[in-house]
Amino acid sequence: MRIIRTVIAGLLAALLGLSAFAAAPVQADQALPKRTITEEPPGDHQINFNTFKLKGSVLELQADGVTYLAYAAQKVQLQKKSCPQQSCHWKTVDQVTTDAAGKYKTKIFAPRTGRWKWRVKVKASNGYATTKGEIWTLFFS
Repeated sequence: MRIIRTVIAGLLAALLGLSAFAAAPVQADQALPKRTITEEPPGDHQINFNTFKLKGSVLELQADGVTYLAYAAQKVQLQKKSCPQQSCHWKTVDQVTTDAAGKYKTKIFAPRTGRWKWRVKVKASNGYATTKGEIWTLFFS
């Protein structure tokens, strides 16, 4: 009976030890620095009735803590959410490539009825965490 308890306790300890290693990458991602996303409000750049231009730039803070470098020629995801609830997920609508200065521009749309929320997302890479831009809500009243 003691042997069985010892074996079960050893297996339980090994299982708990493995789960601690599995959770380590999630905590490590939170410690990574984020990129800086600056955007101009799309309401200032209306193209036509329901089309707006979203302009912004992505910069990376360097190790010295002072210098910013452009996130040049990289992919930026444009995401849309069409329901106001938290249960609704963000869907990637388009991928935009930044220019040499780290700037991007794309078109976003307002629906005839309801509300659409838009944001920009840059995936984690090169020692930086996933960064999400400001949320813009477009609708007609």
